[in-house]
Amino acid sequence: MSDNRLEQYRAAGLRAAAYTIGFQQPDGGYIWEGFPPDAFHKQSYSWGVAGHAMEANRLLDWVQRERLLPDGQLRDYNGDMYKHAWLLQGAQRLGRFDVAYPMTNFIASCQAPCGGFPHMAGGDTCRALAGCQVGLAMLYMGRMDVAKLAAAWTIELLDQPDDDHFYFCTTLEGELIQNNSLAIDVAKPEQVYWEMGLPLMLMCRMHMATGDEHYLDYAREFFAWHLRCAADRFTFTGSGKSGLGAALLYMLTGDPQARAAAYEFGDKLLATQEADGVWHSPNWPAGQVLYLVDAGAEFNVWLQEIAAALAAGEARWG
Repeated sequence: MSDNRLEQYRAAGLRAAAYTIGFQQPDGGYIWEGFPPDAFHKQSYSWGVAGHAMEANRLLDWVQRERLLPDGQLRDYNGDMYKHAWLLQGAQRLGRFDVAYPMTNFIASCQAPCGGFPHMAGGDTCRALAGCQVGLAMLYMGRMDVAKLAAAWTIELLDQPDDDHFYFCTTLEGELIQNNSLAIDVAKPEQVYWEMGLPLMLMCRMHMATGDEHYLDYAREFFAWHLRCAADRFTFTGSGKSGLGAALLYMLTGDPQARAAAYEFGDKLLATQEADGVWHSPNWPAGQVLYLVDAGAEFNVWLQEIAAALAAGEARWG
């Protein structure tokens, strides 16, 4: 049953990728009239893991030619660390060093004194979303110096003042910002679970990169925070990063709760995908292609990566 489900995950992801490729422009780019100029960052990663390396390379040719600035940042992205890190991972996985290396230098230069990263370059607040995504990207680039500092900052987020809220932002010096608008309320559904999911992913990947057991211990702590959250913690629209984090934790430890959490997210995507490969959410404006292609790209990544991690875990732990 599990093997068949994993094949279903992969097939669902491929349908989503095919839908998003349909919007690639004749010049290889991903901007057209009325579409935002900063919404192509997930596509090269997504198309690469879906086996569409030709389309992904055409897109990266366009990025290198039209969007990559001399200092290594992307034009019209306004220094968005999270989005830069997405595109960097996709470029590096495809061996596009002409894009990946300049971007790495720019991103690394934005690291705050505490080791975290602001969401936007030059910002005064570090955030889990940005810091952990950059940490993952730096692992792809072999920049362990940057990744270890980002991981150390992430670990400090576990020092929370209570069990009811998970605060995910700090000052540039690392002081936790106790503002409920910058927190996950564990008693409420539809929270920004990715602010826990990315830390979980980073801890698992740091263990894989270093062999250090303490990263696994911290991964377990971030997963424990997930388990305190509302019932939709692994089925909400924004739970994909948590689903992959759980799949990695299962692969590394055999934790049955992590296995169940990863399958829970994958099954949710299978149950809600539409015939043309897209997903809709009542939280998204109706009829906007941006949400369809963005979700299609990201959900394909999670489906492919979750299937791979679960398959590895099943082989290890049975």
